[in-house]
Amino acid sequence: MRLQLTRLIPLSLLFLQPLALKAQEGEWRAYNNEGGNRFTPLSQIDRTNVNRVGIAWEWDSAPVLGEDTEYRNQSTPLMVGGTLYFTAGRQRSVIAVDAKTGAQKWVWKMDEGERNQIAPRANSGRGVSYWTDGRESRIIVVTPGYFMAALDPSTGRQIPSFGQNGVVDLKAISGVSADAVIGNSSPPAIFEDLAIVGPALAVGLAPPSRENVKGSALAIDVRTGALRWQFHTIPRPGEVGHETWEDNSWEYTGNAGIWAPITVDHERGIAYLPVEDATGDYYGGHRPGDNLFSASLVALNARTGERIWHFQTTHHDIFDWDNPTAPLLADDLNVGGRIVDAVVQLTKQGMAFVFDRITGEPVWPIVERPVPQSDVPGEQTAATQPFTTKPEPYEMAGLTMDDLIDYTPALRAEALELIKPFRLGGAFAPAVVRTEELRGTLTRPGTLGGTNWEGGAFDPTTGMLFVGSHGSPVVLSLVSDTARSDMNYIMAGGGVPRPQGLPIVKPPYSRITSIDLNTGDHAWWVAGGDTPEAIRNNPALAGVDLPRTGTPGARPVLLATPTLLFAGEGWGAAPVIRALDKRTGEEIWEFEVPGQIGSVPMSYEVDGRQYLAFWVGNPAAQLRSRLVTLALPE
Repeated sequence: MRLQLTRLIPLSLLFLQPLALKAQEGEWRAYNNEGGNRFTPLSQIDRTNVNRVGIAWEWDSAPVLGEDTEYRNQSTPLMVGGTLYFTAGRQRSVIAVDAKTGAQKWVWKMDEGERNQIAPRANSGRGVSYWTDGRESRIIVVTPGYFMAALDPSTGRQIPSFGQNGVVDLKAISGVSADAVIGNSSPPAIFEDLAIVGPALAVGLAPPSRENVKGSALAIDVRTGALRWQFHTIPRPGEVGHETWEDNSWEYTGNAGIWAPITVDHERGIAYLPVEDATGDYYGGHRPGDNLFSASLVALNARTGERIWHFQTTHHDIFDWDNPTAPLLADDLNVGGRIVDAVVQLTKQGMAFVFDRITGEPVWPIVERPVPQSDVPGEQTAATQPFTTKPEPYEMAGLTMDDLIDYTPALRAEALELIKPFRLGGAFAPAVVRTEELRGTLTRPGTLGGTNWEGGAFDPTTGMLFVGSHGSPVVLSLVSDTARSDMNYIMAGGGVPRPQGLPIVKPPYSRITSIDLNTGDHAWWVAGGDTPEAIRNNPALAGVDLPRTGTPGARPVLLATPTLLFAGEGWGAAPVIRALDKRTGEEIWEFEVPGQIGSVPMSYEVDGRQYLAFWVGNPAAQLRSRLVTLALPE
């Protein structure tokens, strides 16, 4: 029997009062803001004046970090008390600047030595966390090498009472060796006096071994640095879900990390963990069974680490469809007259899984459907996979001949010829062993989604969910290569064929979708951006009236306000941010920024002036990561 939900909830959780200190008006104290929904209540910038918005100030990482800087920064700054706090550079320096002017206040950097060299995510990560009890306050950061540091927000100095002179070795606390390849991508979730953190591990496309470091969630005391609890995402004997790792595969299998941000319901004391897949991403013959809690949304008692409920979004994941986004909290939904506080898990497969966040019950039915089975030797595919009935998928799953490019008869004919060495795959179509005759399964979405870490935004004033996504196809093929891995098969990959250099599928290549979470219905969708010049000016499309397509591989980044939806085209796309009408998706305003947008926008207010902030960069133009803020004229 497949374990899905546990409905037994400690009664004490249902009557907890909020203990987190509320942010001051205009602040942004957590990765997705306090509601966990990438929404700001600030409304100074609205549809009547957004056309007057311009650049207020910029912070350039290159002069500060030198060679340690990078082109793309994915972090979200926090704003507390008039100061912005963010991470930058390959060694994940922490920087504090004046939120009104960008004037630098302090920089903190840890020399991790070899730990940084072997870190699986040696980059700026996605930011820092902020904690306060009203008397003390701390900035919490997790380094690429998996140290946690507690800093004084005023000075940037390490706080001596935390761990050893302000630093805790999370590898040691996790029980892994100093040379283990384990690190971190996302800032910890703060709950009361705990910093709850998940690990990022080595990418599993072609792992050198079926054995790897295991992921687990850690809760660290923000005052002392002591470990308060640990949750094993690969269950040990006697733990729930252990039986889903057949043939004792739990002993050696790794990953099942939590590289996306964790979200906390502060009122109820529940932490929601978006768990990734297990080693390896596309072959699991060595780990038979459903493999809980890989590719699952897991709800824990935030104080104790005890599991409350879970739902596995991909059984025995061999698609690299791990849960990539911070679970999103949606309050006071009116679902057929029933008021529901929900948690939403957006996925790479382009489905939004919506649950009652106390019980784990699906708000709308989620059904198990038969899926294609693998013919790779040794693989044991799950017989069924979960499909949402509402909301409907917001990205196309699978690939058929009807999806192929058809702008002209010549392009259509070339596309049909190019797909002959491939197997076209529907939803959950597995990889194949590559041969000269069969080059792989051609399907979508791929490793990067659908949706990825950028996630979506929820408007609590209307109950509308906005999702940025793309549906670029991918080739799923495996090879046996004993010189590279002791696994039977690893990812071979291969490029997706491109007729005349064009995407082989019809547009849109990226999109923004609006979903009414009160009804589960799609309200509207629009292409995620303009048609790239390389497509618009392709000679094979001369005389063709192209629709707006969005950019292949780029995922729009979103921020909701009371009156607008701000949308950047995303990394790899045009350096543009827009304001859309939330009700229709109609474009109201467009503004060109200095580089491609590499992070998700946030908003804050200082001295009565509202700002938008996000990171840009451009490898082709040698533009290192730069924090850009926009505002109305003073």
